[in-house]
Amino acid sequence: MKNLSNIRRITLCIFSLCLSVTKLHAQDPEQGFLNVANIVPSDKKCKISIMGKDLVPGGLNGVESTGWFIVPAGEHPMTLEIEGYKPANGVIKVTANVSSLYVIFLQQIGEKKDKDDKEIPPSVRIKKCEPFELTKGYYLKAMSLCPADERFDVGPNVLRLPLFGTQEIAGWNGGAFKVTHDKSEIGSCAGSQEKGSYYLLLGTDHKGNYCSLLVRNEKQELPPWMKKKEK
Repeated sequence: MKNLSNIRRITLCIFSLCLSVTKLHAQDPEQGFLNVANIVPSDKKCKISIMGKDLVPGGLNGVESTGWFIVPAGEHPMTLEIEGYKPANGVIKVTANVSSLYVIFLQQIGEKKDKDDKEIPPSVRIKKCEPFELTKGYYLKAMSLCPADERFDVGPNVLRLPLFGTQEIAGWNGGAFKVTHDKSEIGSCAGSQEKGSYYLLLGTDHKGNYCSLLVRNEKQELPPWMKKKEK
């Protein structure tokens, strides 16, 4: 059963992002799927602009994801802004009929302090994650967006992950678990999760604050009324 909140988000996208493209073409453009997860533990929202339009009105909260959006296939300019951190500008690529998860995180580029001994804040960065294969059961993989090799405890599982390091959490059946770092709880998962494939994202603000976010990461499909009819 599809997550109803994700279906609603997909429907909204057709009006907010695809409208300008549809006007330029006599036939519907090819579409891909986009989900953006913000793994920055901050009370400041992240402003996400794609093709000059806000993906989430008002910004995306810290340690939250947008859910899946349908967007035109191709390369699109994106800007990311979180108050207190260096913003990011770049291009994301959306492939037709492919689901792309992008993760917003912080990364220290260069020195931590300037010549006046003032702290230089980390930069906002984004990483693309390929979708997992469809599964009839449960699949969970942890990924660290933290700068150093760190230990995390996920339920009974002990993980040691470098930056962008991943590890499968074997035997997970959708049940509840807590995530701890240095004996402090940084997140949890409620029980009875829907069957599917998930990422457990682990992040930090470089000031000793850590967080975790559970995000579904499966291949999505267009709703029947959007699929092209075969001739």
